[in-house]
Amino acid sequence: MEGARSVARVEETALQELCERLRKQFGVTGASVAVVHRGELSVAAAGIANRDLDQPMRTSTLMQIGSTTKVYTAAMLLQLAALDRIDIDAPVAEVLPEFTLASGSEASRITPRHLMSMTSGLDNGPYTDTGRGDDCVERYVGLLGEIPLLFAPGSSYSYSNASTVISGLIIERLTGACWDEALASLILEPAGFTESVTLAEQLPYHHVAVGHEPGVNGSVIAQNWTFSRGMGPSGSTLATTAADLARFGQLLLDGGVGRGGTRVLDESAVRVLLSPQIDVPARWFADQWCVGPYRKVWDGVEAFGHGGTTMQSSSTLTWIPELELSVSVIVNNPSLGYPFAHALLDELLLTRFSIEKPKRPVHDPNASFDAAQYVGEYRTLETSYRVTAGDAGRLLLEMESTSLGSHTVIETELLPISDHRFLAVDDRVTSFHNWDLAFSEPQGGPSRLLHNGAFAAARV
Repeated sequence: MEGARSVARVEETALQELCERLRKQFGVTGASVAVVHRGELSVAAAGIANRDLDQPMRTSTLMQIGSTTKVYTAAMLLQLAALDRIDIDAPVAEVLPEFTLASGSEASRITPRHLMSMTSGLDNGPYTDTGRGDDCVERYVGLLGEIPLLFAPGSSYSYSNASTVISGLIIERLTGACWDEALASLILEPAGFTESVTLAEQLPYHHVAVGHEPGVNGSVIAQNWTFSRGMGPSGSTLATTAADLARFGQLLLDGGVGRGGTRVLDESAVRVLLSPQIDVPARWFADQWCVGPYRKVWDGVEAFGHGGTTMQSSSTLTWIPELELSVSVIVNNPSLGYPFAHALLDELLLTRFSIEKPKRPVHDPNASFDAAQYVGEYRTLETSYRVTAGDAGRLLLEMESTSLGSHTVIETELLPISDHRFLAVDDRVTSFHNWDLAFSEPQGGPSRLLHNGAFAAARV
Protein backbone atom coordinates (compact mmCIF):
# COMPACT_ATOMS: atom_id res chain seq x y z
CA MET A 1 0.00 0.00 0.00
CA GLU A 2 2.81 2.42 0.89
CA GLY A 3 4.53 2.13 -2.46
CA ALA A 4 1.30 2.41 -4.46
CA ARG A 5 0.29 5.55 -2.64
CA SER A 6 3.56 7.45 -2.71
CA VAL A 7 5.24 9.79 -5.15
CA ALA A 8 8.83 10.98 -5.11
CA ARG A 9 7.96 14.58 -4.23
CA VAL A 10 5.13 17.07 -4.35
CA GLU A 11 6.56 19.48 -6.92
CA GLU A 12 6.48 23.16 -6.00
CA THR A 13 5.15 24.19 -9.40
CA ALA A 14 2.13 21.93 -9.02
CA LEU A 15 1.62 23.04 -5.41
CA GLN A 16 1.80 26.68 -6.46
CA GLU A 17 -0.81 26.13 -9.17
CA LEU A 18 -3.11 24.34 -6.74
CA CYS A 19 -2.73 27.04 -4.10
CA GLU A 20 -3.49 29.85 -6.58
CA ARG A 21 -6.43 28.06 -8.21
CA LEU A 22 -8.13 27.29 -4.90
CA ARG A 23 -7.40 30.79 -3.60
CA LYS A 24 -9.38 32.24 -6.48
CA GLN A 25 -12.11 29.61 -6.20
CA PHE A 26 -12.75 30.33 -2.51
CA GLY A 27 -12.15 34.08 -2.67
CA VAL A 28 -9.21 33.88 -0.24
CA THR A 29 -7.14 37.06 0.05
CA GLY A 30 -3.83 35.36 0.81
CA ALA A 31 -2.75 31.75 1.32
CA SER A 32 0.40 29.80 2.04
CA VAL A 33 0.87 26.03 1.81
CA ALA A 34 3.76 23.74 2.70
CA VAL A 35 4.25 20.01 2.18
CA VAL A 36 6.97 17.83 3.66
CA HIS A 37 7.11 14.40 2.03
CA ARG A 38 9.85 11.99 3.08
CA GLY A 39 11.85 14.92 4.40
CA GLU A 40 11.57 17.04 1.23
CA LEU A 41 9.91 20.45 1.65
CA SER A 42 7.77 22.16 -0.99
CA VAL A 43 6.16 25.56 -0.38
CA ALA A 44 3.74 27.87 -2.18
CA ALA A 45 2.14 31.25 -1.54
CA ALA A 46 -0.49 33.24 -3.40
CA GLY A 47 -2.50 36.41 -3.07
CA ILE A 48 -2.19 39.42 -0.81
CA ALA A 49 -0.74 39.65 2.70
CA ASN A 50 -1.94 43.19 3.37
CA ARG A 51 -4.43 44.81 1.02
CA ASP A 52 -3.94 48.35 2.32
CA LEU A 53 -0.17 48.21 1.86
CA ASP A 54 -0.40 46.19 -1.38
CA GLN A 55 1.96 43.56 0.02
CA PRO A 56 1.97 40.14 -1.65
CA MET A 57 1.88 36.88 0.24
CA ARG A 58 5.29 35.22 0.35
CA THR A 59 6.43 31.80 1.50
CA SER A 60 8.29 33.68 4.27
CA THR A 61 5.13 35.49 5.44
CA LEU A 62 4.08 34.88 9.06
CA MET A 63 0.43 34.31 9.98
CA GLN A 64 -1.20 33.36 13.24
CA ILE A 65 -2.06 29.65 13.50
CA GLY A 66 -4.64 29.87 16.30
CA SER A 67 -5.52 26.67 18.11
CA THR A 68 -3.02 24.57 16.16
CA THR A 69 -0.73 25.99 18.87
CA LYS A 70 -2.35 23.54 21.30
CA VAL A 71 -0.28 20.69 19.87
CA TYR A 72 2.91 22.66 20.62
CA THR A 73 1.75 23.19 24.22
CA ALA A 74 0.89 19.50 24.62
CA ALA A 75 4.27 18.49 23.16
CA MET A 76 6.05 20.74 25.66
CA LEU A 77 4.18 19.30 28.63
CA LEU A 78 4.72 15.72 27.45
CA GLN A 79 8.42 16.44 27.00
CA LEU A 80 8.58 17.56 30.62
CA ALA A 81 6.76 14.36 31.59
CA ALA A 82 9.33 12.33 29.65
CA LEU A 83 11.98 14.04 31.76
CA ASP A 84 10.09 12.93 34.91
CA ARG A 85 9.20 16.51 35.79
CA ILE A 86 5.48 15.70 36.04
CA ASP A 87 3.06 12.76 36.14
CA ILE A 88 0.29 13.53 33.63
CA ASP A 89 -2.10 11.21 35.48
CA ALA A 90 -1.70 12.93 38.85
CA PRO A 91 -4.08 15.74 39.85
CA VAL A 92 -3.23 19.18 38.50
CA ALA A 93 -3.52 20.41 42.09
CA GLU A 94 -0.14 18.85 42.84
CA VAL A 95 1.49 21.48 40.61
CA LEU A 96 -1.03 24.31 41.00
CA PRO A 97 -2.30 23.89 44.58
CA GLU A 98 -3.41 27.53 44.93
CA PHE A 99 -5.82 27.42 41.96
CA THR A 100 -9.42 26.25 41.77
CA LEU A 101 -9.91 25.10 38.19
CA ALA A 102 -13.72 24.94 38.32
CA SER A 103 -16.51 24.92 40.86
CA GLY A 104 -17.47 21.58 42.43
CA SER A 105 -15.45 18.90 44.16
CA GLU A 106 -14.94 16.82 40.99
CA ALA A 107 -12.63 19.49 39.58
CA SER A 108 -9.93 18.33 42.00
CA ARG A 109 -9.67 15.10 39.96
CA ILE A 110 -8.58 16.87 36.77
CA THR A 111 -5.20 15.66 35.50
CA PRO A 112 -2.88 16.99 32.78
CA ARG A 113 -3.96 14.07 30.58
CA HIS A 114 -7.56 15.28 30.91
CA LEU A 115 -6.47 18.80 29.95
CA MET A 116 -4.63 17.71 26.81
CA SER A 117 -7.21 15.15 25.63
CA MET A 118 -10.15 17.57 26.10
CA THR A 119 -11.80 15.30 28.66
CA SER A 120 -11.43 17.57 31.71
CA GLY A 121 -15.06 18.73 31.67
CA LEU A 122 -13.87 22.35 31.72
CA ASP A 123 -15.89 24.94 29.86
CA ASN A 124 -14.16 26.59 26.90
CA GLY A 125 -13.67 29.58 29.19
CA PRO A 126 -13.82 33.34 28.66
CA TYR A 127 -12.00 35.27 25.96
CA THR A 128 -10.57 37.73 28.43
CA ASP A 129 -7.52 39.96 28.06
CA THR A 130 -5.35 39.52 31.15
CA GLY A 131 -2.68 41.98 30.10
CA ARG A 132 0.73 41.91 28.47
CA GLY A 133 2.84 41.02 31.49
CA ASP A 134 4.60 37.71 31.98
CA ASP A 135 1.95 36.83 34.61
CA CYS A 136 -0.87 36.94 32.03
CA VAL A 137 -1.29 33.14 31.82
CA GLU A 138 -1.46 32.85 35.62
CA ARG A 139 -3.99 35.67 35.76
CA TYR A 140 -6.18 33.93 33.16
CA VAL A 141 -6.23 30.66 35.11
CA GLY A 142 -7.25 32.68 38.16
CA LEU A 143 -10.53 33.52 36.36
CA LEU A 144 -11.69 29.91 36.09
CA GLY A 145 -12.56 29.04 39.69
CA GLU A 146 -16.28 29.84 39.54
CA ILE A 147 -17.00 28.19 36.18
CA PRO A 148 -18.97 24.93 36.60
CA LEU A 149 -17.80 21.68 35.00
CA LEU A 150 -19.76 20.48 31.97
CA PHE A 151 -19.27 16.85 33.02
CA ALA A 152 -17.17 14.73 35.38
CA PRO A 153 -13.47 14.61 34.36
CA GLY A 154 -12.75 11.75 31.98
CA SER A 155 -16.41 10.94 31.29
CA SER A 156 -16.93 12.79 27.99
CA TYR A 157 -15.35 15.13 25.46
CA SER A 158 -15.40 18.90 25.09
CA TYR A 159 -12.82 21.11 23.45
CA SER A 160 -11.55 23.76 25.86
CA ASN A 161 -9.25 26.72 25.42
CA ALA A 162 -9.18 27.09 29.19
CA SER A 163 -7.77 23.59 29.67
CA THR A 164 -4.81 24.34 27.41
CA VAL A 165 -4.08 27.63 29.18
CA ILE A 166 -3.87 25.62 32.41
CA SER A 167 -1.39 23.31 30.65
CA GLY A 168 0.58 26.44 29.78
CA LEU A 169 0.67 27.54 33.41
CA ILE A 170 1.89 24.09 34.46
CA ILE A 171 4.74 24.46 31.95
CA GLU A 172 5.56 27.86 33.44
CA ARG A 173 5.72 26.42 36.96
CA LEU A 174 7.89 23.48 35.90
CA THR A 175 10.35 25.54 33.84
CA GLY A 176 10.39 28.80 35.77
CA ALA A 177 9.88 30.66 32.49
CA CYS A 178 6.85 32.30 30.91
CA TRP A 179 5.08 30.23 28.27
CA ASP A 180 6.61 32.19 25.38
CA GLU A 181 10.16 31.62 26.66
CA ALA A 182 9.46 27.95 27.37
CA LEU A 183 8.12 27.42 23.84
CA ALA A 184 11.24 29.02 22.38
CA SER A 185 13.69 27.02 24.51
CA LEU A 186 11.90 23.65 24.36
CA ILE A 187 10.75 23.55 20.70
CA LEU A 188 11.35 26.56 18.45
CA GLU A 189 15.09 27.05 18.98
CA PRO A 190 16.24 23.39 19.10
CA ALA A 191 14.07 22.57 16.07
CA GLY A 192 15.39 25.54 14.11
CA PHE A 193 11.97 27.14 13.65
CA THR A 194 13.33 30.61 12.97
CA GLU A 195 10.11 31.78 11.32
CA SER A 196 7.95 31.29 14.42
CA VAL A 197 7.26 34.02 17.02
CA THR A 198 4.72 34.70 19.77
CA LEU A 199 5.35 38.27 20.89
CA ALA A 200 4.29 41.41 19.04
CA GLU A 201 7.77 42.83 19.66
CA GLN A 202 9.20 40.12 17.41
CA LEU A 203 6.93 40.82 14.43
CA PRO A 204 8.79 43.81 12.89
CA TYR A 205 11.67 41.47 12.03
CA HIS A 206 9.46 39.38 9.73
CA HIS A 207 7.07 39.79 6.83
CA VAL A 208 3.60 39.52 8.39
CA ALA A 209 0.11 39.04 6.93
CA VAL A 210 -2.96 40.60 8.50
CA GLY A 211 -6.52 39.33 8.53
CA HIS A 212 -9.13 40.23 5.91
CA GLU A 213 -12.90 39.82 6.04
CA PRO A 214 -15.65 40.88 3.61
CA GLY A 215 -16.84 44.47 4.02
CA VAL A 216 -19.32 46.82 2.35
CA ASN A 217 -16.68 48.15 -0.05
CA GLY A 218 -14.48 45.11 -0.37
CA SER A 219 -12.37 43.35 2.23
CA VAL A 220 -11.73 44.95 5.61
CA ILE A 221 -8.51 44.49 7.56
CA ALA A 222 -8.76 43.23 11.15
CA GLN A 223 -7.26 45.86 13.45
CA ASN A 224 -6.54 43.89 16.63
CA TRP A 225 -3.55 41.59 16.23
CA THR A 226 -4.48 39.45 19.24
CA PHE A 227 -7.20 39.49 21.87
CA SER A 228 -5.17 38.11 24.77
CA ARG A 229 -1.53 37.19 25.37
CA GLY A 230 -2.75 35.25 28.41
CA MET A 231 -4.43 32.73 26.09
CA GLY A 232 -1.21 32.19 24.16
CA PRO A 233 -0.88 28.50 25.15
CA SER A 234 -4.27 27.80 23.56
CA GLY A 235 -3.57 29.72 20.35
CA SER A 236 -3.96 33.48 20.54
CA THR A 237 -0.40 34.57 19.71
CA LEU A 238 1.84 32.09 17.84
CA ALA A 239 2.56 33.24 14.28
CA THR A 240 4.59 31.20 11.84
CA THR A 241 5.09 30.31 8.20
CA ALA A 242 3.51 27.36 6.48
CA ALA A 243 7.03 25.92 6.14
CA ASP A 244 7.79 26.02 9.87
CA LEU A 245 4.33 24.61 10.62
CA ALA A 246 4.79 21.70 8.21
CA ARG A 247 8.23 21.04 9.71
CA PHE A 248 6.59 20.81 13.13
CA GLY A 249 4.42 18.03 11.67
CA GLN A 250 7.59 16.43 10.31
CA LEU A 251 9.13 16.61 13.79
CA LEU A 252 6.23 14.50 15.08
CA LEU A 253 6.48 12.13 12.10
CA ASP A 254 10.16 11.58 12.92
CA GLY A 255 9.56 10.71 16.55
CA GLY A 256 10.80 14.04 17.92
CA VAL A 257 13.99 14.29 15.85
CA GLY A 258 14.42 17.59 14.01
CA ARG A 259 16.45 18.61 11.01
CA GLY A 260 20.10 17.67 11.20
CA GLY A 261 19.36 14.86 13.63
CA THR A 262 18.76 17.11 16.66
CA ARG A 263 16.48 15.43 19.18
CA VAL A 264 13.86 17.98 20.22
CA LEU A 265 11.26 15.72 21.84
CA ASP A 266 11.70 12.37 23.54
CA GLU A 267 10.24 9.54 21.46
CA SER A 268 8.00 8.58 24.39
CA ALA A 269 6.51 12.09 24.42
CA VAL A 270 5.52 11.80 20.76
CA ARG A 271 4.13 8.32 21.32
CA VAL A 272 1.86 9.54 24.13
CA LEU A 273 0.87 12.61 22.09
CA LEU A 274 -0.51 10.36 19.34
CA SER A 275 -2.37 7.92 21.60
CA PRO A 276 -6.19 8.05 21.16
CA GLN A 277 -8.04 8.85 24.38
CA ILE A 278 -11.73 9.30 23.53
CA ASP A 279 -14.19 9.18 20.63
CA VAL A 280 -15.50 12.55 19.44
CA PRO A 281 -19.34 12.66 19.20
CA ALA A 282 -19.40 15.12 16.25
CA ARG A 283 -17.54 12.85 13.86
CA TRP A 284 -16.99 15.25 10.95
CA PHE A 285 -14.84 17.28 13.31
CA ALA A 286 -12.71 14.29 14.35
CA ASP A 287 -12.93 10.56 14.95
CA GLN A 288 -10.93 10.54 18.18
CA TRP A 289 -8.93 12.92 20.33
CA CYS A 290 -5.39 12.09 21.38
CA VAL A 291 -3.17 13.80 23.97
CA GLY A 292 -3.01 17.00 21.93
CA PRO A 293 -4.09 16.42 18.31
CA TYR A 294 -7.13 14.79 16.75
CA ARG A 295 -7.07 11.48 14.91
CA LYS A 296 -8.99 10.66 11.74
CA VAL A 297 -9.04 7.71 9.36
CA TRP A 298 -9.26 8.53 5.65
CA ASP A 299 -9.62 5.68 3.19
CA GLY A 300 -8.09 3.30 5.72
CA VAL A 301 -5.14 5.59 6.42
CA GLU A 302 -4.52 7.16 9.84
CA ALA A 303 -4.13 10.95 9.91
CA PHE A 304 -3.41 13.32 12.80
CA GLY A 305 -3.80 17.05 12.96
CA HIS A 306 -5.24 20.23 14.39
CA GLY A 307 -6.75 23.44 13.09
CA GLY A 308 -7.04 26.93 14.45
CA THR A 309 -8.70 30.27 13.79
CA THR A 310 -8.08 33.75 15.15
CA MET A 311 -9.30 37.19 14.10
CA GLN A 312 -6.35 37.31 11.71
CA SER A 313 -6.11 33.93 10.03
CA SER A 314 -6.88 30.22 9.97
CA SER A 315 -4.51 27.25 9.88
CA THR A 316 -4.68 23.49 9.42
CA LEU A 317 -1.85 21.03 10.09
CA THR A 318 -2.16 17.40 9.00
CA TRP A 319 0.44 14.67 9.23
CA ILE A 320 0.09 11.09 7.97
CA PRO A 321 2.69 8.63 9.28
CA GLU A 322 2.06 5.94 6.66
CA LEU A 323 2.91 8.39 3.90
CA GLU A 324 5.68 10.25 5.77
CA LEU A 325 3.66 13.33 4.86
CA SER A 326 3.04 16.64 6.64
CA VAL A 327 0.80 19.34 5.10
CA SER A 328 0.17 22.83 6.46
CA VAL A 329 -2.27 25.44 5.19
CA ILE A 330 -2.63 29.03 6.43
CA VAL A 331 -4.90 31.74 5.01
CA ASN A 332 -5.58 35.30 6.15
CA ASN A 333 -9.38 35.00 5.86
CA PRO A 334 -10.47 33.39 9.14
CA SER A 335 -13.89 32.21 7.89
CA LEU A 336 -12.47 30.61 4.72
CA GLY A 337 -9.57 28.68 6.18
CA TYR A 338 -11.18 25.33 6.84
CA PRO A 339 -13.08 25.03 3.52
CA PHE A 340 -9.89 26.00 1.66
CA ALA A 341 -7.79 23.47 3.61
CA HIS A 342 -10.33 20.68 3.09
CA ALA A 343 -10.39 21.27 -0.66
CA LEU A 344 -6.60 21.37 -0.91
CA LEU A 345 -6.17 18.17 1.08
CA ASP A 346 -8.94 16.47 -0.92
CA GLU A 347 -7.16 17.14 -4.20
CA LEU A 348 -3.59 16.63 -2.99
CA LEU A 349 -4.27 13.27 -1.34
CA LEU A 350 -6.37 11.96 -4.22
CA THR A 351 -4.12 13.01 -7.09
CA ARG A 352 -0.77 12.30 -5.44
CA PHE A 353 -1.48 9.41 -3.08
CA SER A 354 -4.77 7.87 -4.33
CA ILE A 355 -6.42 8.53 -0.97
CA GLU A 356 -10.03 9.67 -1.03
CA LYS A 357 -10.97 11.76 1.97
CA PRO A 358 -14.52 11.28 3.26
CA LYS A 359 -17.10 13.76 2.00
CA ARG A 360 -18.96 15.98 4.41
CA PRO A 361 -22.12 14.14 5.55
CA VAL A 362 -25.41 15.23 4.02
CA HIS A 363 -28.97 15.35 5.27
CA ASP A 364 -30.74 11.99 5.31
CA PRO A 365 -34.42 12.83 4.59
CA ASN A 366 -35.47 9.33 5.66
CA ALA A 367 -33.79 9.51 9.07
CA SER A 368 -36.16 9.40 12.02
CA PHE A 369 -35.49 10.79 15.48
CA ASP A 370 -37.26 11.44 18.75
CA ALA A 371 -37.16 15.21 19.18
CA ALA A 372 -38.16 14.86 22.84
CA GLN A 373 -34.68 13.46 23.59
CA TYR A 374 -33.04 16.69 22.41
CA VAL A 375 -35.50 19.46 23.24
CA GLY A 376 -34.21 21.73 25.99
CA GLU A 377 -31.65 24.42 26.78
CA TYR A 378 -27.91 23.85 26.81
CA ARG A 379 -25.32 26.34 28.00
CA THR A 380 -21.65 27.18 28.11
CA LEU A 381 -20.13 30.24 29.77
CA GLU A 382 -20.66 32.47 26.72
CA THR A 383 -23.16 30.57 24.54
CA SER A 384 -26.65 29.15 25.00
CA TYR A 385 -28.57 26.79 22.71
CA ARG A 386 -32.36 26.40 22.80
CA VAL A 387 -33.60 23.30 20.99
CA THR A 388 -37.30 23.07 20.16
CA ALA A 389 -39.57 20.83 18.11
CA GLY A 390 -41.19 22.52 15.12
CA ASP A 391 -44.04 21.41 12.91
CA ALA A 392 -43.80 18.39 10.61
CA GLY A 393 -41.16 16.80 12.84
CA ARG A 394 -38.59 19.54 12.41
CA LEU A 395 -35.88 20.19 14.99
CA LEU A 396 -35.06 23.88 15.52
CA LEU A 397 -32.10 25.56 17.18
CA GLU A 398 -31.67 29.07 18.56
CA MET A 399 -28.08 29.94 19.43
CA GLU A 400 -27.16 33.05 21.42
CA SER A 401 -23.51 33.98 21.92
CA THR A 402 -21.76 36.81 23.76
CA SER A 403 -18.23 35.67 22.88
CA LEU A 404 -15.53 38.32 22.34
CA GLY A 405 -17.89 41.09 23.39
CA SER A 406 -20.36 40.61 20.54
CA HIS A 407 -24.01 39.59 20.86
CA THR A 408 -25.17 37.16 18.19
CA VAL A 409 -28.48 35.32 17.83
CA ILE A 410 -28.86 32.66 15.13
CA GLU A 411 -32.00 30.64 14.41
CA THR A 412 -31.75 27.60 12.18
CA GLU A 413 -33.08 24.11 11.51
CA LEU A 414 -31.13 20.97 12.38
CA LEU A 415 -31.20 18.28 9.68
CA PRO A 416 -30.54 14.66 10.73
CA ILE A 417 -27.58 12.81 9.20
CA SER A 418 -27.33 9.75 11.51
CA ASP A 419 -28.12 8.69 15.08
CA HIS A 420 -28.02 11.78 17.32
CA ARG A 421 -26.10 13.79 14.69
CA PHE A 422 -27.36 16.80 12.75
CA LEU A 423 -26.28 19.54 10.36
CA ALA A 424 -27.22 23.17 10.93
CA VAL A 425 -28.80 24.78 7.87
CA ASP A 426 -27.13 28.06 8.84
CA ASP A 427 -23.42 27.27 9.17
CA ARG A 428 -22.81 30.44 11.16
CA VAL A 429 -23.68 28.17 14.11
CA THR A 430 -20.33 26.41 13.63
CA SER A 431 -18.49 29.65 12.70
CA PHE A 432 -18.34 28.34 9.11
CA HIS A 433 -16.33 25.28 10.16
CA ASN A 434 -18.81 22.91 8.44
CA TRP A 435 -19.04 20.82 11.61
CA ASP A 436 -21.92 18.54 12.52
CA LEU A 437 -23.78 18.84 15.82
CA ALA A 438 -24.23 15.80 18.05
CA PHE A 439 -26.21 15.07 21.17
CA SER A 440 -24.81 12.82 23.87
CA GLU A 441 -26.25 9.32 23.87
CA PRO A 442 -29.66 9.80 25.50
CA GLN A 443 -30.01 6.10 26.54
CA GLY A 444 -33.77 6.37 26.79
CA GLY A 445 -33.81 9.79 28.44
CA PRO A 446 -32.97 13.38 27.53
CA SER A 447 -29.52 14.15 26.17
CA ARG A 448 -27.03 15.64 28.64
CA LEU A 449 -24.73 17.42 26.21
CA LEU A 450 -24.99 19.19 22.88
CA HIS A 451 -21.73 19.10 20.91
CA ASN A 452 -21.32 21.92 18.40
CA GLY A 453 -18.50 20.19 16.56
CA ALA A 454 -15.72 20.64 19.08
CA PHE A 455 -17.53 22.42 21.90
CA ALA A 456 -19.95 20.83 24.34
CA ALA A 457 -22.79 22.63 26.11
CA ALA A 458 -24.50 21.10 29.15
CA ARG A 459 -28.25 20.75 29.57
CA VAL A 460 -29.70 23.16 32.15
